Amino acid sequence: MAKVYVGLMQDDPNLLAQDLERLREVVEVIQHPGPHRPSDEEKREALRDADGVVLGRSGGGLSAEILDGALSLKVVGVVGGSVAMVEPELLLDRGIRILHTGWAMANAVAEFTLAMMLCGLRDIPHMVEVMQTEGWGKARGALDLTGKSVGLVGFGMIARRVVELLVPFRVRVQVFDPFVSGTQIRVLGAEVVDLNSLLSTCEVISLHAGLTEDTRGMLGAEELAWIPDGGLLVNTARADLVDEKALIAELKKGRIRAALNVFWQEPLSANHPLRAMDNVILTPHGGGLTRDTQERHSRSIVDDMIRFFKGEPPEHEVTRERLGRMT
Repeated sequence: MAKVYVGLMQDDPNLLAQDLERLREVVEVIQHPGPHRPSDEEKREALRDADGVVLGRSGGGLSAEILDGALSLKVVGVVGGSVAMVEPELLLDRGIRILHTGWAMANAVAEFTLAMMLCGLRDIPHMVEVMQTEGWGKARGALDLTGKSVGLVGFGMIARRVVELLVPFRVRVQVFDPFVSGTQIRVLGAEVVDLNSLLSTCEVISLHAGLTEDTRGMLGAEELAWIPDGGLLVNTARADLVDEKALIAELKKGRIRAALNVFWQEPLSANHPLRAMDNVILTPHGGGLTRDTQERHSRSIVDDMIRFFKGEPPEHEVTRERLGRMT
């Protein structure tokens, strides 16, 4: 019977007991024994004769040194959207398959993105704060979402769900994503535009691109200056898509607003300038963290592991082509 090492902390809510039992019906499960994150040495020892491994945020990643001793390894399952922590290029070079559960958080992140748009336009966090501190107050320059132009930078699973959620608001959706065909964009009722046009004409701009060498810092001082006065920048994707210093400088002008769920260093330091600005909404990185998402993560990774060891094609596999567009 094949062996699968589950290198997650035992209380990780992204792998539920009932799903782990389903996995045990197909493979021998070697579970990390402690409530702490497994050390590299523990992973190295566990993977010496393992055929598969399940990892995620609570289990940490894989290094080349660990993989050099994993001579039987055939498949790596990652609970989450990013597979960067498991040396994906090295795995693919060695013919080791990669599974992930990014799809499981798409709906939750899309809903959170919509919430950030509404909070940013309606000034809801400020209104809550004023009620708590003063007992009454008004929103500052609140705007409707209905009828606005919304620009999406990147058009993966999350962005496509955002488009669906935006339908009742009768917005004009513009999309920039050079990796997605115009047909796929237009079929959902969105327009295909270049980045310059999107940034300069949309009142709400939401980032959904994967982080690659090409997209890192894609919004710098020049690009941020294109955003119209009063525009709202929403980032639930990756902080490094935006140049940090350029964004801070632009926000200090008071010309635009931002709603951020991801940051260049997490947690955000106590003296970070963003924490002193009243035109920024800051939320801890976790737009996809819901109990429903956790159940989907658990079910998805176990389903695909079972498919793999039964010789069936997994539903959520990372290929080399797909890896080039992922976070």
